[in-house]
Amino acid sequence: MLNPIQHQLWDFTRLIGMRDRLRCPSCRAVGTWKPHGGWLDFEDERKVRRWMCKWCGHYIGPEGVGRVVLGPTCWVLQRDLLNGDTPRERARGANPWRG
Repeated sequence: MLNPIQHQLWDFTRLIGMRDRLRCPSCRAVGTWKPHGGWLDFEDERKVRRWMCKWCGHYIGPEGVGRVVLGPTCWVLQRDLLNGDTPRERARGANPWRG
């Protein structure tokens, strides 16, 4: 489950630029693992605490641990959109965020 205090502390790291240096626990890509739904996430319409990797699609949120894919306009859970791909699947082997 998501610890709200820990989540908020990581959300505050955007002020010093460290939010863009977090490493995904699944694919190990640097800069793609981000907290969403914190106090400083003003552009987020869905105010729910969650973590998501924008490379491999690893997701931890209120729906549980799963996978997100690119939908027509935004990221969606894979169970909601069966035929979506992640950026890693679209790039077919290239990984610009390998750290």
